[in-house]
Amino acid sequence: MTAHLHRRTGASGHLHNEFDTLRIGAATAVIFSHHFALTRTPAPAWLNFGMVGGVAVMVFFTISGYLVTQSWSREPGVVPFLWKRWLRVWPGVLVAVLSNIFLFGLWFTALPAAEFLRHAQTLDYFRNLLLYKAYVDLPGVFLGNPYPQVMNGPLWTIPMESLCYVVLAVAGALGCLRSRVLASLVCVAYLSYFLTQRNADLTGEMQHWHEYSAYFAQGALMALHREWFHAHARRCLLALLAVALVLFFGLGWQHTAGLLLLPPLLVYLGSRHVPALSRLHRLGDPSYGIYLFGFPMAQMVQASWPTMPFAASLLLTIALAAAAGYVSWHVVESRALRLKHWRLGKMPAQDTAR
Repeated sequence: MTAHLHRRTGASGHLHNEFDTLRIGAATAVIFSHHFALTRTPAPAWLNFGMVGGVAVMVFFTISGYLVTQSWSREPGVVPFLWKRWLRVWPGVLVAVLSNIFLFGLWFTALPAAEFLRHAQTLDYFRNLLLYKAYVDLPGVFLGNPYPQVMNGPLWTIPMESLCYVVLAVAGALGCLRSRVLASLVCVAYLSYFLTQRNADLTGEMQHWHEYSAYFAQGALMALHREWFHAHARRCLLALLAVALVLFFGLGWQHTAGLLLLPPLLVYLGSRHVPALSRLHRLGDPSYGIYLFGFPMAQMVQASWPTMPFAASLLLTIALAAAAGYVSWHVVESRALRLKHWRLGKMPAQDTAR
C-alpha cells in the first residue's frame, strides 16, 4: 500500500482510510433515492433522485474493483480469491434473505403464514442465496404501499457484482493479471467496448450490467497503477476534471464524464485518513447491511406509519437500517470473515473489503 494510507486498523479490519465512510454514504444515498418512490413523494424539480441512487451504486462498484484487485495481487489464486469474496458477500445476503422472509415477510404479508411460506415466490426468494439472479418480491407483503409485494429491490445488484468477481478470477486464472501491462490492456479493452458500444451517451439507454461493470473495471485499473496515481493524484484529478467538464457541459456526455472522473476521485478520497472519523471506524463497517436492509426498512416504515412526514420517515429508515447494518456486521459478517483464516491462514487486514 502507499504511504498515503494509515497503518492502524479499526473494528472493520480495514486500514484507517475512508473507503468504509464512502460506502456508508453511498448506502445512505441509495435509501434516500428510493424513499421518494416508496413514499410516493414528489421530488424537487432540481433533484434527479434516480441519478443519486445510480451514482451511489457506481461508488460501490468502483471501490470493490479497486480493493479486490489488490486482494488478488496479494494472493493470486482462484480458490482463495473466490473464497474471500464469498465470505464477504454471501453471509450478508443470508441475513437479508432470512430476515426478509421470516421477519418482515411473515409480519407484513396478507397471506396466512403457512400459505406464505409455501408460496412459489417465497421459495424462489431463497434462490437469492445462489448469487446468480435476484428475486426481489414476496407474496402479499406491503399491499398498501406504493410498491406492493416488493421486499428488497437492491438485491438485483448482488449477482452483478458477483459476476465481476468471477470474471476477475477467470482473468487471473488465464494469466492476464500476472503482467500489469496485460491486465491494464484487458481493463482498457472493456472500457473502450463500453464507451463505444454500450454507453448511454451514444445509445440513449443506460445498460446497468455494462455500466456498473465498467466502474468495476475502472476501479481495477486504478488498483493496477495506484502508486503512480497517488504520486500524481491532485494534478491528475485537475486534468480529468477539465476534460469531464467539457464532456458534460460541452457535449452533454454525462455518463462518459462520470466514468472518467468519479473512480479516481473516489480512490483519492477513500485513500485519505481523517482522524475525526476514527471513532466511526471503531464501530465496524455497516455499509453492506445498510444497503441490504434499507429497502425493507423503508417499506416497513411506510406500511406502519403511512402518513409520517417524508423527512421523519427517511430519518427513521436510515436509523433502523444503520442499526441493522451494525448488528449484521458484528453478529454475522465480521465473524464469517474469520473463516478465511481457517482456510487460508492469516490474511492482510484490508481484505475485508466488499
